[in-house]
Amino acid sequence: TPMKIPTPAFSVPAVVLALLAAVPSAAAATPARSPAASVRNPAASVRQPAAPVQPSQGKVIVDTDMGQLNDDAIAMFMLHNAAPRNLLGVTVVAGNTWAEEGTAYALRQLELIGERHVPVVMGAPEPLNAARAQQLPAEEKLFGNVEYMGAFGHKRPPSYLQLANAPYGGYPKAKPSPMAAADFIVQQVKKYPGQVTLFVLGPATNVALAVKTHPEIVPLVKEVIYMGGAIDIPGNTSPAAEFNWWFDPQAIKMALRTPFKRQTIVPNDIAERVFYTKKEYDRIVAGPQTPLKKMFKDLHGPRFDRNPQSSSFVWDSLTAAIYLQPSIATKVEERFIDVDDTYGPDYGRAIGYTESRRRSFSDPGNFPAGTQKVRILFDINRDAFWNLYIDLMRR
Repeated sequence: TPMKIPTPAFSVPAVVLALLAAVPSAAAATPARSPAASVRNPAASVRQPAAPVQPSQGKVIVDTDMGQLNDDAIAMFMLHNAAPRNLLGVTVVAGNTWAEEGTAYALRQLELIGERHVPVVMGAPEPLNAARAQQLPAEEKLFGNVEYMGAFGHKRPPSYLQLANAPYGGYPKAKPSPMAAADFIVQQVKKYPGQVTLFVLGPATNVALAVKTHPEIVPLVKEVIYMGGAIDIPGNTSPAAEFNWWFDPQAIKMALRTPFKRQTIVPNDIAERVFYTKKEYDRIVAGPQTPLKKMFKDLHGPRFDRNPQSSSFVWDSLTAAIYLQPSIATKVEERFIDVDDTYGPDYGRAIGYTESRRRSFSDPGNFPAGTQKVRILFDINRDAFWNLYIDLMRR
């Protein structure tokens, strides 16, 4: 029997759905922080063999606000290089970049590694709140300064072939799929019932539109893995919220309140405690050159040349790692999770409900109506993670 989706606090007007379907839709990351712990002797880990990758038999869709060799791109490359035939497609959403930018970056980066069969599908060009960009100046005055605005920080381009700056390696020769991203998600989930894992690496707009327009796919999705949220820590964009959930709070609220069989969140709580440094970069680019290694040298190399002590977070790549090698996850908790979509200082904030003596996970009625129990990643085996990451980037 098809599962019924609880009515969320926000519903999408039919005219919005129609407009989003009709529009031909398709940055920089938050400044890195210094590692909190000292780095061990690099020589001790340079030649550690990577644990063998045994990819799931399932299929994956990467839903992303793609950048150029950023964390979204790394996650895409990890999933592709582990099992190319399992990557059904890349759906693009506005977030870090405008959908047109993300589409160009996804197409070109796949071309550069010789992959011409994975479809890239342009998706929602704006958050569900279409007036969001116009409200930002008032938001900052009322709720606190926004550290990082992503796509909102610059003008939206007219086309994926007309960006402010051409993508690394030039504009793509391949074209995006003519479908809308939400329709592609629906199509593939129905084609592979019970097999598809959705990687929601940016704002959840595409996924929210897919399940609101086609609720029959909900019980057919194998798992949804999100990168987003700040569960027990402050936000990295507003004082309260993590960027992906801040960009489109209504969409992530809809997605999290959808009764998928299994939902996993990789929040900033762990994403901001794993650091990519020159030690890992050197391991990746060592040896014979490949197209991906060249990309690392050209796009990451200059930063380490300027500052060998530079470091950055890995964010979305953690989602691919725990999917490909679940044993990398060393601390996972279950909680009922919601998102504050009330327009105020906590707009986009993650709200987690844990079990107490008076509240039991066995009785969902003890938690806000509509919330779902999800898995949350809080820690990983870093050596195993880096061995997997580096092995896949060297292919």
